[in-house]
Amino acid sequence: MKLISLTVPGPSLTPVKIIAPEGVPTGIGLGPLITAIIGVLILIGVVLSLMFMLYGGLYWVQSKGDKETLDRARRIILYSIIGLIVMSLSFVIVTVVSQALGVPTLIAPSR
Repeated sequence: MKLISLTVPGPSLTPVKIIAPEGVPTGIGLGPLITAIIGVLILIGVVLSLMFMLYGGLYWVQSKGDKETLDRARRIILYSIIGLIVMSLSFVIVTVVSQALGVPTLIAPSR
């Protein structure tokens, strides 16, 4: 699939396909590009969630028995775990839908 190609009507209204000249990078298809972007976003989300979990753990240690601080630390850890679950499910959904549509994914890049 060429990313840089254009179809225009010719002189007798027949379609004429204009293809990029040799040496011009044509890129990749839109499906694999979107899948790669989603994969990178999920990776960033997982890293951020793990960092928030670490932050919540440090907050817990520094609470020194204070109920409000301890409750805040619990909520930070709980929300980071929920975020990890949501991101894992979104990765599974993207993979299943991509496989159903025949789009190469990060797990199975080519068939």
